Amino acid sequence: MRRVFRIPFSRSRVEREIDDELAFHIQTRVDQLVRGGLSAEAARTEALRQFGALDDVREQMLILDRQREATVRRAHMFDELRQDLSYGVRTLRRNLGFTALVVGGLALGIGANAAIYSLIDAVLLRKLPVVQPDRLVVFGDPARVTSLSDGTPNTDLLSYPVYHDVRARDAVFTDVLATGRADQMDVRFDSTSSAAEHPRARFVSANYFAVLGVRAERGRTFDAAVDESHGVLPEVVISDEFWKSRFNGDPSVVGRPITINDVRLTIIGIAAPGFTGEVVGNETNLWLPLSTHDAIMTHRRFMDDRGVSWLLLIGRLKPGITLAQARAALIPMVKADLIAHANANDAVAIGDPSEPWVVESAARGLSRVRADFSAPLLTLMVGVALLLGIVCVNVANLLLARGIARRREMSLRLAIGANRGRIVRQLLTESVLLALVSGAAALVVAWWGSRGLVMLASQGSTISLALGPNAAELAFTLGLSVASVLAFGLVPALRASRVDLATTMRATSRSVSQGRRFGTLLITAQVALSLVLLTGAAMLARSLSRLQATDIGVDRDHLIVADFDVQRPGYTPERLANVVHALRDAAARVPGVAAVTYSENGLFTGTESATSIEIPGFTARTSDDSSIAYDRVGVGFARSIGARVLAGRDIDASDEGRPGRTALVNATFAKFYFPDKQAVGQYLHIGDTASIRIVGVIGDVHEHSLDAPQGYQARRVFFPYLVTPDSTLGTPESLRLLVRTHGDPAALVEPLRAALAPVDRALPLYHVRPLAALVRVSIREERLVAQIASGLAVLALLLAAIGMYGVMNYTIARRTGEIGVRVAIGARQSDIARMVVLDALRPVAVGVVAGLPLTVLAMRALQSKLNGVTPSDWESASFAVLVLAASAIVAALAPARRATRIDPMTALREE
Repeated sequence: MRRVFRIPFSRSRVEREIDDELAFHIQTRVDQLVRGGLSAEAARTEALRQFGALDDVREQMLILDRQREATVRRAHMFDELRQDLSYGVRTLRRNLGFTALVVGGLALGIGANAAIYSLIDAVLLRKLPVVQPDRLVVFGDPARVTSLSDGTPNTDLLSYPVYHDVRARDAVFTDVLATGRADQMDVRFDSTSSAAEHPRARFVSANYFAVLGVRAERGRTFDAAVDESHGVLPEVVISDEFWKSRFNGDPSVVGRPITINDVRLTIIGIAAPGFTGEVVGNETNLWLPLSTHDAIMTHRRFMDDRGVSWLLLIGRLKPGITLAQARAALIPMVKADLIAHANANDAVAIGDPSEPWVVESAARGLSRVRADFSAPLLTLMVGVALLLGIVCVNVANLLLARGIARRREMSLRLAIGANRGRIVRQLLTESVLLALVSGAAALVVAWWGSRGLVMLASQGSTISLALGPNAAELAFTLGLSVASVLAFGLVPALRASRVDLATTMRATSRSVSQGRRFGTLLITAQVALSLVLLTGAAMLARSLSRLQATDIGVDRDHLIVADFDVQRPGYTPERLANVVHALRDAAARVPGVAAVTYSENGLFTGTESATSIEIPGFTARTSDDSSIAYDRVGVGFARSIGARVLAGRDIDASDEGRPGRTALVNATFAKFYFPDKQAVGQYLHIGDTASIRIVGVIGDVHEHSLDAPQGYQARRVFFPYLVTPDSTLGTPESLRLLVRTHGDPAALVEPLRAALAPVDRALPLYHVRPLAALVRVSIREERLVAQIASGLAVLALLLAAIGMYGVMNYTIARRTGEIGVRVAIGARQSDIARMVVLDALRPVAVGVVAGLPLTVLAMRALQSKLNGVTPSDWESASFAVLVLAASAIVAALAPARRATRIDPMTALREE
């Protein structure tokens, strides 16, 4: 290190100076004694005796000198730092174009990384703002925060009776809370409100706030009496954020009555600031006691029904209990409880070893967003890290070129006594200034970028995240800025400070060629990193294109889905049939409508129904062999949505208004259960119901996802929607009108809404959306990754092209004499242009070779995210290579054109 920077070590210098001073004083006294008549040896002995304890004096002098040296060095260091900063600011101000280019590139690279990190922190890393979040454990799938299952008891969601049993028998938690979904509700905050509002709510047990350790900012939270009240104590707690945004922080809100679904409740408290619930990505405005559920949701009475699984449990571990111990105690207890209250078929399904049992830490809360976006976010983090690497290489190239351009300045500094360490420090100070300014600009980029990414990811849904700037994001950005300084500032500073005075003064080609070779090396690194990004983006884009082109088995470009809640009005079967037919007829009268049908689950709505069946003559090997997905559909279902009827007939009017005894099945169902015979005319059973006859087979329809060869890969049955209710399937909970149009469905959304709304004012109409929009939402993760990866690839390509352009410009400028000689001895313009272009392609070729191993690793890492594209997709890699080569040629055209116009006489005179 001393050899590199030529910095003297102050400790040995101070000791040497003190030893020299002491030796001088002793020798002076010796000389005096010798002149007085003593021998040299006797004089030295006497001089040392008169001097006293030499070692003590030396030690005291060392202490004093070191203190003085340290004081002087500190003052000198701060003075030099002030000088470096002042000179650095002046230098950067004199070169505003260079400064803007560097700051813009770094702000983009660091800001992109900070934006992705902000989302990763909010979704994956940040813990709940509660007391000791690491002691919280969730029982159930934390992604199923808005799910509900009716029928065979689930193992990843629980019913309220099971929660009651767990709480009574639990031995690993200090207490356990329950939390579950709340459907859209009509809320009125004062008696004069004519229009209902729809804030986000959740049903929670009375001990919810106590278990989490969340206090009330105003008023109070629920007490234990609420759980035992069965709706007699209708209370509600609101969030601090909702209090401020909806009520402008009015303190009189506590104690105010509100109405939810015509049920009167009282606001008893406002939760602590910063707490928006246990669900990450879905901010909760209202918390309602579980005991009020059946009173508010009068047509969805879940509280005493063991067959309705809709709750997730969160417990706080007792001191000394680990997560593994909690898992070992809870799963057998819950399994035994479920089996004890299940029928024979359900007990077999619950006891199946393949059933999921989820017990994990709840420190970071529950989240569907985390399950959906964790993999895309980590993929994008790798992409923006590669982009930052390209930015750093580009900036290093700029700093290197600028350092070489300042070689005369460095020579003068060395000539007047500056050492190399001092020059390196000055150059690094300028780099630090650039990094700090870039970091500040990057925070702005991150602020806008993170929010833009959330908007891009939402696409038809609501994602609420507490984004920065916060301490974590500020620390990440600062750390990244400092790391970038080391990445792009150190090597150029060392090279720029390595100046040969004689060579620099003569300005020969030797020093120039060294800078050119290092610049070419940087371009090679840019190309290697760009190849990885371009190949990955090409693969993701091709995968998305194939996914979007998937045949889903219906006419998706001409379908509209209208979503209703038919349970809230509490229709009788007769009234439900009348309303459904009235809605169908109203939609059919809208000009441009070709056909109308309806179903319970619809297409791409995220709602699924499943049950177990029995097939005469079929023996199930596992419980999954008896499981099927089902939907309840209207007359002309297959014809109306554009599905193919492969055998038999569609649902017709004769199937409605009587006990359900007919059904359609899809091709996967028919092939699985009847591989050697015709499915039409065969029978199936659900529980103890009478035989249900299969009247038709339709082609497989992708109802929820595009990324599987057979749609949802489910064996699916379609029962008539309007039949006499039976004990197995019950009454439909929702209604989706499926409207097929002649032209663009988006143009009929508002006319349809206007035609459907007046049919029954008591019937909530949630959404009217084209099916194509729902399909896009279903692949929002794939779209997000492909779009951002493509954007990063374009930026990487642009940066690489700028870097190549800069290096070629610089090279042409330094090779003016050489090119003049070539022209003078007969080189043609085409020869000069070819030489320049080949020089530009050479680092591209080397970069491609160097980047291939990284590209292969990236292709394998993306395997799970590709649809119809294999990891050995060399078409994408070839495309990336061609694009990089083309960009290199384009970047070299202007320098090549300038090189062909060099006048040989002028060039030789300059040389």
